[in-house]
Amino acid sequence: MHRLKRLHFHLSPHYGYILEAITPLLCALVFMVPQVYAVTRFNNRSLLVTPPVPGATATYTVSLSYNTLTTVGSMDLLFCTDPIPNDPCIAPQGLNVSHAQLTNQAGVTGYSIKSETSNDMVLTRNPGVVSDTPSTYVFSNIVNPTKTVDAYFIRLSDYASTDASGSLIDLGTVGSEVNNSLIVQTQVPPMLVFCVAQEVSQDCNSDDGIYFSDLGNLDSTHTLTATSQMSAGTNASQGYVITVNGPSMEAGTNVITPLAKPTASIAGVSQFGINLTTNTAPSLGADPDGSFTNAVVAADYDHPNRFLYQDGAVVAGAPNVALIRRFTVSYIVNAASNLRAGVYTTTLTYICSGRF
Repeated sequence: MHRLKRLHFHLSPHYGYILEAITPLLCALVFMVPQVYAVTRFNNRSLLVTPPVPGATATYTVSLSYNTLTTVGSMDLLFCTDPIPNDPCIAPQGLNVSHAQLTNQAGVTGYSIKSETSNDMVLTRNPGVVSDTPSTYVFSNIVNPTKTVDAYFIRLSDYASTDASGSLIDLGTVGSEVNNSLIVQTQVPPMLVFCVAQEVSQDCNSDDGIYFSDLGNLDSTHTLTATSQMSAGTNASQGYVITVNGPSMEAGTNVITPLAKPTASIAGVSQFGINLTTNTAPSLGADPDGSFTNAVVAADYDHPNRFLYQDGAVVAGAPNVALIRRFTVSYIVNAASNLRAGVYTTTLTYICSGRF
């Protein structure tokens, strides 16, 4: 009891001071608690940066839903290196939003840009009540940060005022990060496959290695014949053409007449001609074979039992990508009875040109 009395004695002169100290603290608690509970979080927040490349000029799409059914007149977007609202804001290295443009908005709309700095942007609108409608805001002409090792954030907050002053209503943070792009690249090289011989495989993987044909002796009662083959294909968008090049059969100045139009083979008449189809008179040749049927014989050289020859003429081709088809060329030679003696020869060159 004695000790209690001594305690009472020593404290009693200071009651006034103690109450004076406690009263402001209680008042502070009374006024601070409502302020904390008045601030809510934006819902469904997201940020899309296109492209997320360091230092690039990008488009930022910010999405959110307002959480409080109240009057909103402005929104602040503060770009910082950390997301905590009360921490000092350090601007991301290289970031620049001072020339940003609000190019699209949906949901709660009516905003325009009131002010901009290198890392802060204030949107303003005629104050009006907002709902929890999902809202999206698209900003162009923002320069991304240049530092790739750290994330960065936009601290979002809205206000009843039109200049982002006064009490907060909603707040929240969205974040992103920039990275150097990983580029995966490949290409399909231009390709043209072409082979010629007496016999070739349909896919050009092999041939018989024969590039010479001895037709035998000319006379006016028999038609001399021969065949050769070629396969062609390309990935050229406009396909390919094959031309035949060279003179008719010649012996010095003596020439066997090349057929100028599709003509039947007639023994005893001076004729040299070719076609690229199946014939029965005489019996030789074959139709093209291969799965890519858009590669076709030129019209003049596709008449069975009709032959012609024109130096430099297109004999086959494809209008677009075609892999791979084989063509059989049939040759006929007829001699007139008055044909001068000699060794008649020709060298024909087939040229396949891709149209890339």
